[in-house]
Amino acid sequence: MTEIIELCPNRSLMNSSFEKYQFSTDAAPIISEIKLKNHVYRIEPNQNQESWLEARLFAFHNHLFKNVYDISCWFIDKDWTVWRLDKDNSLDEMYKLYSADIDLSKLMYNPSIGFTLNNITVISNGGEKLEVLVGSTKQNMKVFSLGPIEPGIIMNVQYIEKDLKIIVTMCTIAAKSDGKKYTQLTLLSCTLQYIENEIKNIYHINKQLLKVQGTVDYIYVEKNGNYLHSICQNNIDFEKGDTQESENKIKQSNIDLQIKTPKYYWSQDEDSLTVCIKILKQYTNKQPKIQVKPLELSVVMENEILIQGECQHRLEENMATWRFKGDTLQIDLSKYENGLMWNELIKGDTGGECLPNEALAAEIHTRLAHLCTDQNNTTGGDQPCIGFNAEQLEECDLEGKDNFLQRINLPMQTTTHLARLGSNNHVLFTCKRKYGQAICLRHDHDACVWMIDDVNDDAEWDIRHTHSFPRFGYVEASKTNKKFCVSPADGSYIAIVEHVRHVFLYEKPDDGAKTAKQRIIDLNCETSIMGAIATKKYLFVLSKDKLYRLQIYDN
Repeated sequence: MTEIIELCPNRSLMNSSFEKYQFSTDAAPIISEIKLKNHVYRIEPNQNQESWLEARLFAFHNHLFKNVYDISCWFIDKDWTVWRLDKDNSLDEMYKLYSADIDLSKLMYNPSIGFTLNNITVISNGGEKLEVLVGSTKQNMKVFSLGPIEPGIIMNVQYIEKDLKIIVTMCTIAAKSDGKKYTQLTLLSCTLQYIENEIKNIYHINKQLLKVQGTVDYIYVEKNGNYLHSICQNNIDFEKGDTQESENKIKQSNIDLQIKTPKYYWSQDEDSLTVCIKILKQYTNKQPKIQVKPLELSVVMENEILIQGECQHRLEENMATWRFKGDTLQIDLSKYENGLMWNELIKGDTGGECLPNEALAAEIHTRLAHLCTDQNNTTGGDQPCIGFNAEQLEECDLEGKDNFLQRINLPMQTTTHLARLGSNNHVLFTCKRKYGQAICLRHDHDACVWMIDDVNDDAEWDIRHTHSFPRFGYVEASKTNKKFCVSPADGSYIAIVEHVRHVFLYEKPDDGAKTAKQRIIDLNCETSIMGAIATKKYLFVLSKDKLYRLQIYDN
């Protein structure tokens, strides 16, 4: 049985009085700028990788990889050398993936790297091979090769201590028989063979295939190896035989009925509310009973209660008009306080869904434009000009489908917990921690950071709203030239890194503060930005030929 959960932000962590991110002249100095021996390795989509799923996967690939267990960052250059930048700013050569005779035709994706807490590093070459590095230095490192595998991008690596194995989750774009593309997730289980507390061999024992009809923004496997977390643009299905597939579709349709069919829809403008309710066709010639009190709304049709409860704010009493549009009952209500925007129609009722009002959205856009200003209001200041970059995907490609946060029982191949995020509350960033993950989701105009931890109780899921960046959802949407959005595990700031040259830093506001600092850094770099990593003190930015370290805080 799937438990449908609601990700309701903690109201005490929301700052309704916040006004804007104020431009600050405080410096974020570039304390080191390392010239690379070779350019960063990167490939472009081939002629068969023309879907927008593949374009998105390539366009936003982060070529800089963060190891949260030793605070280092890694990348791979065109000579197939794996480099590590340590916390003491030492750039060390760790491993050479290939010699000159590599068959480039088998490389389908850009290389990727994943880490575990016990000095195990897994590297995908973007083709049919995985390299597993065991050890903390080049001198004591052991290397094990796994393959052939399905080419893909590493999204998560988890060490399962109780089973002495690692699970590597790969993402690839596959095609159906009719040519339509979808996202495939491959979970590779690899056993570690120990002799006298040392890993002597690693061999692949099992794989699970999952598919998603849309994008995948986040994947995490719990340390027990039994559960997978995901944020996708659709539900996850297991690859199964015909009989099992039919059973799965029946189960999935039941889930869809629970999460995709709200009891009613509502929208608003500054002085009114519109409520739309689907009704049975035999009721379209009946008259609804609508009762409007200052703080209560009731809609009844043929003794069936369609809506009933306490409203969030006051209504004009006994003022309502209604009409039928096909099989939909539309009700227009008047707000008592003009200009007051509602977050919910009925308090605590999760059965309805708020739809955006396009005219109102345009008005809000005008009113809130100051939130994403790139310069101080009191000074002219020469600030960087923000332009459109052809590498940036059209936003319309990313919208229109619902996003889902799921917890999946891998042995049972069932979804245990599911939250519908809607089409607008998308992922702003994810941040791996030593234990668990942090994810930041847009919630209306705000950004809410949630911590997801491993749990011992299979029935519970530990997901908590810990802090917020007020109005940041609007700010992020305004940055049409953005490539990366990153944040450290402590959530002290968010960095938006553009395709070329510029970095925008947004500090987390103090409780109840009306403003927070926004800083702009010009890297004076004319080549493409290829990676970014945020830590508590530093922001690391990787260009085609340089690695920058910016000091965000002194301590």
